[in-house]
Parts: sequence; structure tokens; C-alpha cells
Amino acid sequence: MNSEVAPLALRGADIICLGPAEWGVINSVTSYTMLGMAEANRVLYVEPFGSGLTLRRAARLQRRERERKPVLEQIGDRFWIYRPPAIGLPGTSRLAAVSRINGRILAGLLRGVQRQLGFTDPILWSPLYNSGSVLRHFPARLRIFESVDFDAALARDERQRRMMLLLEAEACRAADIVFAVTDELAEPLRAYNPRTYVSFCAAAPEVFGQALLAETVVPDAIARLPKPVIGYLGGVDPWKMDVGLLRHMARSHPDWSIALVGYVWFGFDASVFADCPNIHVLGPQDYAAFPNFLKGMDVCIMPFPLNDNTLRGDALKLYEYLAGGRPVVSTSVPAARRLSSVVRIADTPEHFVAAVEAALAEPPEAQAARLAAVRPHSWHARVRQKAAVIRAALDEIRPGPRP
Repeated sequence: MNSEVAPLALRGADIICLGPAEWGVINSVTSYTMLGMAEANRVLYVEPFGSGLTLRRAARLQRRERERKPVLEQIGDRFWIYRPPAIGLPGTSRLAAVSRINGRILAGLLRGVQRQLGFTDPILWSPLYNSGSVLRHFPARLRIFESVDFDAALARDERQRRMMLLLEAEACRAADIVFAVTDELAEPLRAYNPRTYVSFCAAAPEVFGQALLAETVVPDAIARLPKPVIGYLGGVDPWKMDVGLLRHMARSHPDWSIALVGYVWFGFDASVFADCPNIHVLGPQDYAAFPNFLKGMDVCIMPFPLNDNTLRGDALKLYEYLAGGRPVVSTSVPAARRLSSVVRIADTPEHFVAAVEAALAEPPEAQAARLAAVRPHSWHARVRQKAAVIRAALDEIRPGPRP
């Protein structure tokens, strides 16, 4: 991001952000927002806190090894990563009391890091549904909760779902302001905090726009596939992948190459495509290569099943597809409906195949409409929007204890 494009409304603040994952594992709303905020403010990104058992389990779910790194590391002029010791209690996914206790422990750890960095009267920012305790107990200038997913949709059973919703309500009440990435996420949260604002996902056009450039090289892994290539860029996980739809598409058009590019998350069995030789699971790739892979896709898809998660959350990849100029076909999730002027929407396998056929037939000049539609949805714009809300809140709200 370039702060000279448009100045932030927030400058000179110290921000402590509770990250949803170890830095660099995923590119998320949180990471994009914090990188933007760091143009004019000092930012401390806090990696997940918990017990050693909990953190090892999270790494296993992400199919990676938990790395041993320095406790506090500076990675930019105004950006630090903090890796708290694994001294939390286990059981945060089962017991609300454990989340509350761990929040108090983390608040104490953050006070020490705040002093070490010389952060003054910081803003505390969290996208974690179970962070109400740390939001209450850390003495922040302003507390922010940001809802980026409907986490309760991933609960194992009704008891855990109720607990997750209870903890999310606590986080909303503990916050001075709440952001949500869709209207569908924001509406129920307003019952707990009327200062709830919608701020959608976005794309980094300076990154994904490279797919439009003649000099961008398409990687061999996708360049060698028979055309046309129907592409998916992002995490391949069981909550956002309609296997039946993909199999129907592969069998209806054995001449199509269907390329799935991204992490194959724990819980998704890629062997379900073993009898579909034109479905290619290409696995994780370097972020810098995403626009290269995107350039090799003739049509991009969001084959999302319609569930509590997809019907409330946003779709970061949609903005990235459009920023790369690609035609897009999606099921009827919120982001696709908002951008329906440039996105083909279909919910049955038969209609989805027909929509991809139509997208393949789009004339080259249709690309201009896609780029125009996504232009307002840059991370530059999103960060400025959030900064303006925060600036107004700082001018109005005074710090104090939380109930």
C-alpha cells in the first residue's frame, strides 16, 4: 500500500492486534488491514495465544509445523510480531471459563510487551470471537472487535455453538466499536453493540492486477493444463467446497481443466476427485505467485455450498479474481450478490456449468466492467474507511473499565 494515494484519517496511534493465525500462514482481512494501518501507525501483531496442546492442534489443522521463532520480532519500520509463550490453559473450544482466564493472562503479557516497545495508550483490535476477556482487561485507549466469519458455524455440536455465540456477544459488549465484513454478520451484533459498522473485504490491485500484464509468466503447473482452465484460488476446505458441484462440472466437461490452487486444509479429502482426472489439486503456492496462477485461469469459480458460514461471510477471493480481470461464476453468497452486475450466479450444478459456459464466451471487452466494479474495493479504501471510523470514535469515546 502507498499512503501517498490518500492519507489515513488515523496517524501516530499505537495498535495492538490479536491475530487469527501465525503471521504469514494466511493472507486475511486482519493482515491486510494491519499492513495498511502500519503506514502511519505503529502496529504489534500478536500471534495466537493458548496452551502448547491447543497451538499444536491449530498447526495440525493447517497442515503445517509450528515454527520456533523469536518472541518479539520487528518486520517493518512500524510493524512488530509478538509470539506469546504457550502458557494458556487448554480447552478454549470447550469451556467459556478457559477463554476468559486465558484472556486475563494474555492481557498481562501484553502489558509487558507494551512497556518494552514504548507503546502509549494503544488501540486493541481483535478478530477473535473469544477475546472479550482480553478486551475488558487490557487498558486500551480504544477496543475494536472485528467479525470476519460466522465462527459458530464451525461448532461441533449445539452446546459448543451456544458457547461460541455467548463469547462473541461478550467480545462485542467489551468493544468500543465493532466492524463486520458483511451486513449479514453485522446485523445480529448490533444487539450487543450499536456502534457496529460494515466494512467489506477487498483486493490489493497492485498485486492481483499483475495478472493483466503481458510480462507476467503463467507457472508451468497451470500453463501445461489443457484449455480452458476453470480456476479456484484460495484455501481448499470442507466448509467452502461443494464437492458434488465440482464433480458434476468435471464430468459434464471432460475437456475442461479444473485447477484448485491453495492450501488443502485438514478435514478436506482431495481423494474425492481421484476419479475426475481433469480436476487438478495444485496445492499451496507462494503469495507472490498468485497473480501468475490467476493469469492462467480462463474463468474463476467460487463453488461454495450454501451454509451458515458462506451465507454470512464475505469472499476475499472474489475481489482478487476481479482485480485480475477474470470472469467469475459463484453460488449465491453475499459478495456475489453485491457484485452481481459482473458475477454470474448459479446454485445448482446444471446451472453452474451453464454459467461457466457463458463466462467462457464473454467478449474481451467485458473485462473493463469487471475492473471498474472492483476499483472501489481496494485495501487502500477499506483501511481509510476504518481509520475514519476509529478517528471519530477516539474523538468521542473516553477510556474506562469494561463491565
